[in-house]
Amino acid sequence: MDRFRTMQSFVRVVRAGSFTLAAQQLGMSRALISRHVSDLEVRLGVRLLNRSTRTLDLTEEGSRYLEFCEQMFRDLEKKEDEIGKVRAQPAGTLRILAPNSFGALHVADAVIAFAKQQPRLKLSLLLENTWFRQDDFSHRGLDIALRFAPIRKTALTAEPITEIDWVVCAAPDYVARHGRPAKPGDLASHVCLLHANALPDDHIWRFQTPKGVVAVRVNAAIYSNSAIALRKAAVAGLGLALLPRYAVADELEEAQLVTVLPRNRVPARTLFALYPASGAAPTKVRIFVDFLSKWLTTRGIGAAPQTQVRVTAGSR
Repeated sequence: MDRFRTMQSFVRVVRAGSFTLAAQQLGMSRALISRHVSDLEVRLGVRLLNRSTRTLDLTEEGSRYLEFCEQMFRDLEKKEDEIGKVRAQPAGTLRILAPNSFGALHVADAVIAFAKQQPRLKLSLLLENTWFRQDDFSHRGLDIALRFAPIRKTALTAEPITEIDWVVCAAPDYVARHGRPAKPGDLASHVCLLHANALPDDHIWRFQTPKGVVAVRVNAAIYSNSAIALRKAAVAGLGLALLPRYAVADELEEAQLVTVLPRNRVPARTLFALYPASGAAPTKVRIFVDFLSKWLTTRGIGAAPQTQVRVTAGSR
C-alpha cells in the first residue's frame, strides 16, 4: 500500500470526522479509506483512532502521528513551492566558458546585465580559446560553452545564438604603402594577420563573390588567438586582418582601419552555445541562452541566425 496515500487518507478522515465524508472528498470508496487507516495502524503497531458508530476519537498515538503527518505535508508543499520559484527564477551557479576576445569585449557585459536580472544565480565566466573536450563539462563543472564552430562527433547540443559578421581590414598607412587589393586573389601577395586555431585551416580566407565562393591561401606575418591582439597589429600597419566586425567597429568608424574588398563578403560565422544533450537544458542554461541571443542582436553585435534548429553534435 502506498504510504503517502495512507497518510493522506488518515489526515482527511480526522479533519472530516467521518470515513464517508473523507472518501467523498478524496474520490475513493469508504472501504478503501478504512483499509488505508487500518494498514497504517498495522504498520505502526498502534491504534490511531477509536471508532464508534457516531464518533471518531484520536488516541494519544494518533494525535502525535497526525501532527507528524501534517508537518510533513507542510514541508512538502513548501519545498515544492521553492522548486517552482527556482524554475521561474533559477538559483545556484551558472558556469560559462567563452572565447577570449569575444568574451572580454561582449560576453562579460552580457553576463553583468544578466546577473542584475537573476540575483539568485551565481555566475562564473571563464575566457579562453584552448578548448575543447566534451568531458570538460563534467571535469570543470561547466554548464555552457560558447564557440564559433560546433563540435562534431560528441554528445553535445550546439544551439545557434547569433551570426557574427567578419571583415578584411587594414590601416590606411598599410594601404598607402602596399596598395589595396582589387580582388580576393590579390591577397596572396600581401602580408596578413591570422587567427590561430580559429578554423581547421586558418590560412584559407573565403569570400562570397558574384561568381560563387572563392578561397584564397594567405601568408601570415603574425598569428594570434586574440582578435584584440590582431586588431592592434592591424592598426599599427603590420598587415591585412580578417576580423569580426564587433572587434573593429570603433576603429573603422574612427578611420584607424579601412575595409578591404568590401564587394566580396566574408561569410558570417555562427556563435553556438554548447551544452550536454541529455534531456532538456536546465532552466538556468535556457534562460541565459535566450538572454544572450537577444542581448547581442539588439546591440547590433550579431544578427539572428538563419536557422534556430538545435543540433546535437553527435548526430552530424
